[in-house]
Amino acid sequence: MKKTLTGLAIITGMAFQAHTAHAQENVSVPAQHAEVSQKINLNTASVDELTALPGIGKSKAQAIVNYRKDVGEFLEVEQLTEVKGIGPKMLSKIEHFVMVAN
Repeated sequence: MKKTLTGLAIITGMAFQAHTAHAQENVSVPAQHAEVSQKINLNTASVDELTALPGIGKSKAQAIVNYRKDVGEFLEVEQLTEVKGIGPKMLSKIEHFVMVAN
């Protein structure tokens, strides 16, 4: 009986994992970046908030903040490519997670 219950628990756990994996495929935000639940405003975001973006570490986040201080507010998301270390490839990874608002 104990072996049967253990087997049933394992099968149930595997089914749950398969269901969860399938459900995550249908979510527009990739699972590894679920911490970005709302779009981040490039004009107000802190370094810590920016590091939640895929591929953005502390140095790139600081470069975004420095750009904003030196050049002024972002007028469009595409301006991120003017920040050192952020090119078109990086922009394509993060553009769905950011916005520009005053």
